[in-house]
Amino acid sequence: MSDAETTRKLRDELLRETFGWCRARSSFYEERFAGVEEFSGLDDLHRLPVLFRQDVVDNHEGLCCDPSLPTAVQHTTGTTGQFLQLHRSAAEQSFIWEFFSAQLAVDDPVGPRTLCLNLINPYHGGMINVPSRTYMLSAGVFDPPQAQQARGLLERSYKFPDVEPRVSTLSGTERMVMALTAYLMADGFDLANSSVRSIRLFGGHVPASRKHLLANLWQAQIRDLYSLTELFGGAYECGIGGPWVFDPHVVPEVVHPKTLEPLTEGTGVLLMTGLYPFVQMMPLVRYYTGDIVEIVKGPDSPGGLQVQYMGRMPRSILDTSGAVVEPLLLSGPLYEALIEIPDIAVSPRFLELPQSPGMELTGDLHYGVDHEPATGDEPERITVRLGLRYAPWMYADRVAQVVDQLVARLFAQHPALERRCADQSLIFRVLPLHADAVPIYDSK
Repeated sequence: MSDAETTRKLRDELLRETFGWCRARSSFYEERFAGVEEFSGLDDLHRLPVLFRQDVVDNHEGLCCDPSLPTAVQHTTGTTGQFLQLHRSAAEQSFIWEFFSAQLAVDDPVGPRTLCLNLINPYHGGMINVPSRTYMLSAGVFDPPQAQQARGLLERSYKFPDVEPRVSTLSGTERMVMALTAYLMADGFDLANSSVRSIRLFGGHVPASRKHLLANLWQAQIRDLYSLTELFGGAYECGIGGPWVFDPHVVPEVVHPKTLEPLTEGTGVLLMTGLYPFVQMMPLVRYYTGDIVEIVKGPDSPGGLQVQYMGRMPRSILDTSGAVVEPLLLSGPLYEALIEIPDIAVSPRFLELPQSPGMELTGDLHYGVDHEPATGDEPERITVRLGLRYAPWMYADRVAQVVDQLVARLFAQHPALERRCADQSLIFRVLPLHADAVPIYDSK
């Protein structure tokens, strides 16, 4: 049996167990699944309702499958919707520990354990402990003392039994890794000649250009991970700019944003299901992530579903009037294009760190997107406002070049946008302004 067949069989079996567990133990799921008498697994998954974030918030107690004291309380930051808490039980923590411990015993790797510097992010609550061959050191990056501690950990040699003597892996959210990178560059630290050879990113969307920059600065391999606080498990990117492959203990789907019908090709919104017994206290079945993806390989392909991340639903403009979703302006490609234009102003984060020019690496761009649907005889309108570092009238030729190049790139990435502009059913314009007139944009 191939790896793909093994993964499908595992998901199919665990999905049936998840369905039974949820319906037997959760009043919310008992009512929600009442119309589904027989459930065969993956082939029947589309019959279950889609679960939205607001459903979880409104039915938090009823959704819970285990009334025991949680061993961990995790929470989202609220940047992508209403604040949400997820509870994890001692039973699922115990299973996860035993499962991955057994997996490590089978793998039987040779050589010392990896020494990793993990950049602490306190915004998501208690974490689930997962055994690994990695030995963790932790540091923050929110102020100079924390950043100096991180530098000290990178510079030090250790004599831990069966562990590498120097930190070889750096791990953290994209903001934390970029903040430390910028701080160390300004502090005179030689990134390329450090012992770090691998960087693990998670949390937010990182354009390929930024990943290449980090890889070149550190002379390290970049591994980008897709994860949600709401789920245990996610996906990993196969090389910079490559497709995303999902963990075996989650079930991904892509559906039409409007009809919620399953898609096997094209663009749609990602649903995720966590599987019992990896999740037991608060399983989320067919959870609407709000992430737009393009299908690279369909769910029935030899490697299973693979996708490309294209942006967030609330920040994108789609034509969902037909069976095929036509992207008009996706937040991912737009952000990737704008971040490469140095004329656009950036407001840095991590304001307690010394504000060297490189701290813009962690910052937020000044831009905005306005969308006016068609009304009566008026065509649909999309306006992208650019907040420039200078008054646009001072460098008119340069501004014209920036606008022309941006429009050409966006047209190439969004054929429906170009076509709709050509037939005049949509008016698209890029409006250059000074940064003072354009607030920072949250790409989430």
